[in-house]
Amino acid sequence: MIRFSPPAFSGSKDIKVLLTAMLRRRKAEFVGKDMLDVPAGNGDTAQLLLELGAKVKASDLYPEFFRYPAIECVRANLNDTLPFADASFDFVICQEGIEHMPNQLHLFQELNRVLRPGGRAIITTPNYSNLRTRLSYLLLESEAYKLMAPNEADSIWASEKASTIHDVYLGHIFFANVTKQRVLAALSGLRIVEVHPSRVNYTSLFLLPFYYPWMRLAGWMARRRGLRRGQPVASRPEAYAEIAQLNQSLNVLTGGHLIVEYQKRLEAPEAVAALTGKLNLETAKT
Repeated sequence: MIRFSPPAFSGSKDIKVLLTAMLRRRKAEFVGKDMLDVPAGNGDTAQLLLELGAKVKASDLYPEFFRYPAIECVRANLNDTLPFADASFDFVICQEGIEHMPNQLHLFQELNRVLRPGGRAIITTPNYSNLRTRLSYLLLESEAYKLMAPNEADSIWASEKASTIHDVYLGHIFFANVTKQRVLAALSGLRIVEVHPSRVNYTSLFLLPFYYPWMRLAGWMARRRGLRRGQPVASRPEAYAEIAQLNQSLNVLTGGHLIVEYQKRLEAPEAVAALTGKLNLETAKT
């Protein structure tokens, strides 16, 4: 089962502050561990991990902006193969990166590849599953009802060195809602183990009593129809139960950010074999 914590009703909305506080609380888990920070940005998170006692590597599309010389930051494009060997890390931090990636399945596969068995990936992104964003998408296909939908005039940036589309920084073009993340993780060999708390979005909180009863009803009807439909699939009840958990979580429905923690369950080929019925999950690694 997925662990949830309720959203905070006070405190900072800044994801860097939220993530820093969460990492500091877990300092004992990180001492001596191999950790990757990608995309590393200016390096603040990588430096924090180093101070917490981890062995840190960092990578980013623009490593020239990394400002901590004690940590090597190598160039890496999350749309390509990461420049690290298989099973190199105990933890990977992917902060505010997935919403910029056109091939999010590839990203999950790469994070899984560089993790050791049982390793953890912590992915943060603006919460595209909260009720404000769901309403905004209905109105404007935008993440906020005060913003235009993603477009080529507002949503791209590139340094002077950019020569191809792979060198261009893409804005919040590729929504990464929590149920989408969940299935991409499952396809890659990862599973959600925890959704961490974030500061509540008050517009979402206001919408909650109007949306929530109808969401519960619609979710129940969809699950009932799905479980009755077609040939029984062994993984279907568990998958439906997790989706229901996510769609009913107050942290998901009202939180300003998604901070989702995944654990490596299988290698990617094993995940594919399990999905196609060629691997018995009861005997697979957990």
